[in-house]
Amino acid sequence: MIALRSELLRRPCFHISGPRASVLAAGLLLELSLVTGCQKVCSDDGFAWQQDASCVAALSATETAGSESTADPSESMTTPTTGGNGGQWCVDADMDGFGDPASCTDVPPGNTPPPGTVDNDDDCDDGSDKTFPGAAPKDDPNACMRDADDDDWGDNTPDGGGDGIVPGSDCDDSSGKTFPGAAPNDDANACMKDEDEDDWGDSDPPGEGGMGSVVPGTDCDDANMNAWASCGGCSDKDSDGWLSMCDAYPPEYPGPDCDDGDANTFPGAAPNDDANACMKDEDGDDWGDDMPTNPGVTPGTDCDDLGADTFPGAAPNDDANACMKDEDDDDHGDARPGPGVTPGSDCFDVNPNLNPSNNVLVTAPLATGEILEVHTDDGSLTSYASVDVLLLNPWIPTSLAVNPTDGSVYAALAFRDSLVTMNYCGGGTPTALPAAHKKNICGITFDRDGNLYGIDGQVDQLLIFNQDGSLSLENIKPLMFEGQTLNVGDCGMTYDCHEDRLLVSDSVSGGIYSVSIADGTATRVADVSQEAHGSGLEYDPTTKLAFSCDQNSLLSVALDGSNDFTKLPDLAAPVDDLMFGPKCD
Repeated sequence: MIALRSELLRRPCFHISGPRASVLAAGLLLELSLVTGCQKVCSDDGFAWQQDASCVAALSATETAGSESTADPSESMTTPTTGGNGGQWCVDADMDGFGDPASCTDVPPGNTPPPGTVDNDDDCDDGSDKTFPGAAPKDDPNACMRDADDDDWGDNTPDGGGDGIVPGSDCDDSSGKTFPGAAPNDDANACMKDEDEDDWGDSDPPGEGGMGSVVPGTDCDDANMNAWASCGGCSDKDSDGWLSMCDAYPPEYPGPDCDDGDANTFPGAAPNDDANACMKDEDGDDWGDDMPTNPGVTPGTDCDDLGADTFPGAAPNDDANACMKDEDDDDHGDARPGPGVTPGSDCFDVNPNLNPSNNVLVTAPLATGEILEVHTDDGSLTSYASVDVLLLNPWIPTSLAVNPTDGSVYAALAFRDSLVTMNYCGGGTPTALPAAHKKNICGITFDRDGNLYGIDGQVDQLLIFNQDGSLSLENIKPLMFEGQTLNVGDCGMTYDCHEDRLLVSDSVSGGIYSVSIADGTATRVADVSQEAHGSGLEYDPTTKLAFSCDQNSLLSVALDGSNDFTKLPDLAAPVDDLMFGPKCD
């Protein structure tokens, strides 16, 4: 044996004879670069059973190096071995980082391991990337288990694969919501299903019954994390986010809905009243309805929950706390807002430029075109504005009125058949309306809707004007009082915006009358016949009284039938018309 070994060592390395010599010459030359010294010859003779494992690895590496490959080297999972020791590399078909112990190759030191191999043989099922050591750390951080649903618990009945798969404790490895301790409120250890993650187990889980099956819990609705005992009642019928009749409520909606049939009713709906109380806020102004129909809803302070411009403090210039309507957002409340709402002082709540804060009491003297401010505290008259009346001679204004729709001022003139309009703040020339009325007008006024009315003092008629200043026969009505014609002398006219009525003053009788638009019937609301007044009349919405003048006399008169009045300081000059007109900038 020793002699034979010596003889072999003396022979030249890689000596090959016979018919295969020419075929393997090129391969042998390549093999020379892969080995050092005189070692055994590695060749593929076609008989796998007689090949040495290290030779097979070397031949595989040689064939790979000599072939034309288009694979990206960066995609290889293996790296050359280093140092003096080789290693065993195993196929990792499922690419989970663990090798198949049945498919391993010894790789000599310094050689490149075959592609798709790893340097371990720990995989118990190389056909599943869900099965490897430590796949189920909550069962065992080292054992080779299957975790198909990625919940870190191992399948308790794994099938297929290798024999080395260790059963875990997951009773349903197809559901990430089913594992031991999933429902700690029912059982901290039992394998249950908790789909809604409320810590209560499904009372009727799939797979119930049988060895290792899912354990039923007590959750009667495992699709709703807010219901587990009172199932069927937890709902949001009005889709406002607030639930009702639940076992628990989410943090963002932490309490029950007090009216699950109304999306405008829920806790905190009216934070200006109460940030937590269950109220109704239908108009979205953050104030609660003061008369909710549902008895379980807390009343708020919104006197009109259908109007977003109506709420407490809407009109701070009138009252900082009262529930008023302010449609034009001028901080003055509507004088006639409707039932339940506190009236304010704004006669024309559609025009923010017409309100007590932006009005001035004026009169128009004869001939000059001047507009004078009337000071009721001392009777003085001061120049406020003027218009050019050179082409309107004679200029004899008998009554003024402001149009609530555009703020323009209308004037009735003696000895002229047409009304005129003017912007006295602009200082221009008054413009005649296109149509003539052919009446002797002693007073005009607008109502809140912009309709223009007048009184013919010569034939005692109520006039309802068309927009062009003309009159239709059906809109001329006899002025009647207690069944007889109301024979007026000089008159004034105004609009009581709180009671929505036309008022007419008469200098002859000394009375102030409410006149029906329908038929011209007059009803006396004040009798101050002992004092001179009646040629001019204006309603004061801040006091709900009327100013009435005649020449130098000025009165403040109650309109409630009491006949109460206050005689104010005499005027500095004769005045026969009064109007709250717009202030000039």
